[in-house]
Amino acid sequence: MNDQVTVVIPTFNNSKGAIDLVQLLAVHFPAFHLIVVDDGSEVSHWEQLKSFSSFPRLKKIRLAKNFGQHAALYAGMSQVKTAYVITMDDDHQDLVTHIPALLAATSSGSHAVIYGLFSVRRTWLRSTLTTAYRLFSGMVGAGHGKGSGFRLLRNDLVQSLCKDAGGVQFLDERIRWFTDEIAFVSLKVHVGSFKSRYSLGRLLSLSIGKSFYATDFPLRLMAVFGALMALVNLGIGTFFLYKKLIDKIEVPGFTSLIVSVLFSTGLLLFGVGILATYLRQILLRVNHAPTYHIQEISE
Repeated sequence: MNDQVTVVIPTFNNSKGAIDLVQLLAVHFPAFHLIVVDDGSEVSHWEQLKSFSSFPRLKKIRLAKNFGQHAALYAGMSQVKTAYVITMDDDHQDLVTHIPALLAATSSGSHAVIYGLFSVRRTWLRSTLTTAYRLFSGMVGAGHGKGSGFRLLRNDLVQSLCKDAGGVQFLDERIRWFTDEIAFVSLKVHVGSFKSRYSLGRLLSLSIGKSFYATDFPLRLMAVFGALMALVNLGIGTFFLYKKLIDKIEVPGFTSLIVSVLFSTGLLLFGVGILATYLRQILLRVNHAPTYHIQEISE
């Protein structure tokens, strides 16, 4: 079966990590096919990858610019011809020996995707943000936010995912559009901490973009919140109207009016911001924004 597995490794400015991972895979699984996708790294990193040729089943792909990790995965998966695909990040060296656990889970034949779950040592801030993101994703639907970059996919699903993949794409969310045949394998491994190539701002931007791309949950949340606020405002308005007409009490309304106007205006602007984000996603698809562009392939 090993000759029917391709490992796709996206990398960005980490040629050393990618090469170390390839060397480990070559030792433990010499029959694997390997694809490393350079997501628009600095030229020096690509040159190091390109010059590395000690593994005969290795294909190296360079994207024309930094399209993002998921776009790099699509670029790599588009070149796959084997029955199974395994995706790994360029810092997943500790996970190489756990690949058999994913392969063993394919024995039932009923799973299109198998995720390997493992723990990562992060700073407290990144851990907090990760937990918050997973809690938010869990509100979208069961299984959302659960998973990792260490996954095994069946080729029929890979072909469907790569077909007509235009626009900004998030692999894990699109997987849930295509199939519910998803399994999770808990791995007893702690991946060492590493310096992320993404800033906190970039990570937040990706998380927000993923949320708006994958679901209409923010729109539904705003609709529910707007309805609740309308009920609250109706209650407050009824109370003041009762005081004025029934109790004949003059109620000073300047402060409450200002607070109500400012709060309502802020809420409206927030809602417009959500709509604008969705309109941008629609525009990307209407304009057929490319997911990736392969500049060079080296074997």
